[in-house]
Amino acid sequence: MRNALEVKEQTNLVTMVTENTMLNMRQMDISGRGYALIRDDGFLFWSVDVARRTNRDNFRTLDSLFAIQGFSDPVNYPRVKAGFYEYADMYEQMVKHLKNDDMEAYLKILSNDFGRDFWPVNAAFSSNLAQFQEQLIEKAELRYENAIFRNSVVQLLLLLIGLPTLIFVLIKLKREHKERTALLLNLRENNKKYLFNDGETGFRGAEGILNNSISNLKKAAEYVTSVASGNYQVEWEGMDSNNKELNKENLAGQLISMKQKMEKVDAENKRRIWTTEGLSKLTEVIRNSEQNINELTFEVTKYLSKYLNAQQASLFVLEESDNTANNHLRLAAAYAFDRRKFMKKKIEVGQGLVGQIFREKETLLLTEIPQEYTIIKSGLGDATPTCLVIIPMMYNEKVQAILEMALFHKLEDYEVSFLEKAGEYIASSIATTQNNETTRLLLEQMQSQAEEMRAQEEELRQNMEELEATQEEMRRKEKLAEEILQKQT
Repeated sequence: MRNALEVKEQTNLVTMVTENTMLNMRQMDISGRGYALIRDDGFLFWSVDVARRTNRDNFRTLDSLFAIQGFSDPVNYPRVKAGFYEYADMYEQMVKHLKNDDMEAYLKILSNDFGRDFWPVNAAFSSNLAQFQEQLIEKAELRYENAIFRNSVVQLLLLLIGLPTLIFVLIKLKREHKERTALLLNLRENNKKYLFNDGETGFRGAEGILNNSISNLKKAAEYVTSVASGNYQVEWEGMDSNNKELNKENLAGQLISMKQKMEKVDAENKRRIWTTEGLSKLTEVIRNSEQNINELTFEVTKYLSKYLNAQQASLFVLEESDNTANNHLRLAAAYAFDRRKFMKKKIEVGQGLVGQIFREKETLLLTEIPQEYTIIKSGLGDATPTCLVIIPMMYNEKVQAILEMALFHKLEDYEVSFLEKAGEYIASSIATTQNNETTRLLLEQMQSQAEEMRAQEEELRQNMEELEATQEEMRRKEKLAEEILQKQT
């Protein structure tokens, strides 16, 4: 039985050290990604030196335990050890590039994420190790059962030898039973403290305690494997509202906390990638259509409507006049249900929600829309949208356009922020395109005036030539008249 408990303690220690080793890597990863998002040194809570020193001790412990247990994985275990140090070097370089604001180098390392190659190797090693530990525990349980059987045989023989001896043995067995019970209770309490506490206090026997401990270790391995594969919806079996507080400080609680942090970081990464890709594609749309203001406004309205799954979108562009009191917003583009809408509409500054947003320069998000405000029409009928967002598109603190978008689903904060950022790009492009068109019209006007001036110069030259010819003719006739008069005299 002592041998079985020693094997149990060894397997528990192997599991805890292995989990601690991987936790160091995840903490480095969470620390680096958190710093990449927030750029706050407080997120660098787990240094490479601490992780390397801790895992160096962990690997020494694992080497000793594997030698004692006879476990060997010559393919995956060396790769796991080497992978940690390579992962630590990669993390150190990523933090260095972030501190130097070298995002190109950081993204290059991130695109070649070492984790894609490392995690399958670690999963294979973990699987081999878990299988080996289970076999050790099964053998220990078998030895434990055999020991109980032999004890029973000895008890029968002693009973046959004599009652005095039997009494003596019974007393000794009772004492051993108390010690064994105390040892098992101690094992149960340690499992509750360090692994998982189900909240039960009754004594369920040695088999129940050992089986429960083995089951909890299997649950831990399965939970870690699921989280490592990206399944953040997995739940710890047996964890409920009654025992959640009891497991706050043990391995189960720490793993659940780790999963929540990783899930949050993963969600933030997906939102950041969604925003970055959206702005990149928007830039391409703008570049392909910025030569014509009508084409530009339609293409960006169409793109934003599809990217956010909006049912209806309108883009109003500011039209200015010499008298600012006559400035108004013209409906430049409208898009609904994957079709271009040809509509004419003009809104005065301050008129309606669009005019008010133009004047106030602040985004408006409505989730309770008046029944008569707007109706989305489709082949299935008419319906009032559940979400309305109006975005002022500003360039150099000046509103160039207003985007009005209606949807059947509520926009998230990061989606609204994306629209505001996209508005800056679009406003800048609209201003540039309008300036280019104004410059083109002025150039055409100047060219037309130059043509008229050239035509006038040509007409004046011809008149001068005709005048010179007339004068020459008059001089010739005058000279002829003088010659006639001289002959007559």
